[in-house]
Amino acid sequence: MDDKSLRILEFHRIREIISGFTSFSASRELANGLMPVTDYAAISLSLKQSTEAHRLLSLEPGFSIGGVTDIRERARMAVLGRVLEPAELLEIRCTLEATRKLRSSLTGLSEELPLLWDIAGDITALPGIEESINRCVSPTAELLDSASPALATIRHRLKELRDHLLDRLQSIINSPRGQRMIQEPIVTEREGRYVIPIKIEARKEIKGIVHDISNSGATLFIEPWSTLTMGNELRELAIQERREIDKILAALSAKVAEHEAEISRNIALAAELDLALAKARYAGKFRASEPVVIPPAEKPAEDARLKLVAARHPLLGKGAVPMTLEMGRDFSILVITGPNTGGKTVALKTIGLLSLMMQAGIPIPASEESRLPIFDGIFADIGDEQSIEQTLSTFSWHIGNIIRIINSATENSLVLLDELGISTDPAEGSALARSILLHFLSLGTITVATTHYSDLKAFAHTTEGFKNASLDFDPVTFDPTYHLLVG
Repeated sequence: MDDKSLRILEFHRIREIISGFTSFSASRELANGLMPVTDYAAISLSLKQSTEAHRLLSLEPGFSIGGVTDIRERARMAVLGRVLEPAELLEIRCTLEATRKLRSSLTGLSEELPLLWDIAGDITALPGIEESINRCVSPTAELLDSASPALATIRHRLKELRDHLLDRLQSIINSPRGQRMIQEPIVTEREGRYVIPIKIEARKEIKGIVHDISNSGATLFIEPWSTLTMGNELRELAIQERREIDKILAALSAKVAEHEAEISRNIALAAELDLALAKARYAGKFRASEPVVIPPAEKPAEDARLKLVAARHPLLGKGAVPMTLEMGRDFSILVITGPNTGGKTVALKTIGLLSLMMQAGIPIPASEESRLPIFDGIFADIGDEQSIEQTLSTFSWHIGNIIRIINSATENSLVLLDELGISTDPAEGSALARSILLHFLSLGTITVATTHYSDLKAFAHTTEGFKNASLDFDPVTFDPTYHLLVG
């Protein structure tokens, strides 16, 4: 698709709206990467998935992908040998559980929603990893004693020894001698060693190691000689605990690495499902539907190639006025006239943007009777981007755009031209506009142009393959009504 036309028609804003209905980063990435395509099968599949997702939400209004997060990077890091932290492993477990439940919840709807089941059915349950992480990591991301017998033993001994050590220090504090020496009757910790706060003047009354001095210099934090051996043993046990934890985390990380492909695939599948649900949520909020898609080679003899029924500009919200239009049967060139600020440009953009949305597999805010062909290119010359740096006038900018469109458009393209032939001598601009439109007529290209030139309206009225349309206005107040009247 033509990048400049995508910008002019503001397709990026549609992607932003769809991404706002997604549930996690991977599906948001898919939404922000949506692009119109020309593959009939791909477009039809995407729209049908959206239809099924809409059906799913009608059956279960609160349905979602659950607590899935994008854990692909964590899994890749595990493959590269990084040891994952308990919080990361917990996130992996929660996501694996959510994807498993997501698959399970769609199992019973496999016949009613076959396309969504085609996605969900490929999700791989990994109960072994779930159970391993669940046995080792608590809901608060702490390593459980049940992670290994060795860890349970070490922690049991740690608790016993710590309690014994604290009791011994507390007995020193509570003794008559301790009452004279201590600054405060508490046991505290410095650099991983348990100490008691001693008055500076009582320093010589107790033997031990000074681990810290208060800011005022009035207090020493001393580990007595009598508890030094227990303190050393406690430190050794803490090191053993850390090593055992590292060993357990490394083993769990290796299990994650072993199944990295399945994990990444599960996330991609969950993102596909969530994108379909996001489109369905969009359709529900904006009263959008999936139009009939006409394959590129098919040019119906009796039906219009392009038919929009009650179509609304998707970025105007509730203020959008519905538009109905048929083209491509009796005529392929439509010339729209009407007052300034009467909605001519909005009509152009509505046709272009809805065509882009359909080809990106997005429901359009129009009746389901609408029919749209697959265009090999959608080209728009709308607005004014004159460049002072390139010394381009408004007319030159438009002509540059039109030359680019003429060189690229085919009989299967859609061309949208706003105020064709403007910003030059009216007689010359009108003649140029007629020539350009006749060129697209000779190709059979569906083309919509807006104009103020009266002779161009007359030309469209008398030329086969052309049709006039106008944006109506109130005959009493002369205010625009924004209703498109064809013919």
